[in-house]
Amino acid sequence: MKKFNGMESNLICDALDYYVDHLESEIKALEEKGRTSIFAPGFYPMIKDELVDKIKKDMTKKQITN
Repeated sequence: MKKFNGMESNLICDALDYYVDHLESEIKALEEKGRTSIFAPGFYPMIKDELVDKIKKDMTKKQITN
């Protein structure tokens, strides 16, 4: 499998941050209206952290240093 370069990896992680912030704000808005979400607050950030870790460690090219 082809690995991401640093820029691609950072773009994916930034997009995950943006999307998770959006999802968390939707959950908060639901709770303010007295409704509950199928997902608890904090669920998406937990999953995002695992994905970012996987992207950074396993799916990003390692820089060669001399």
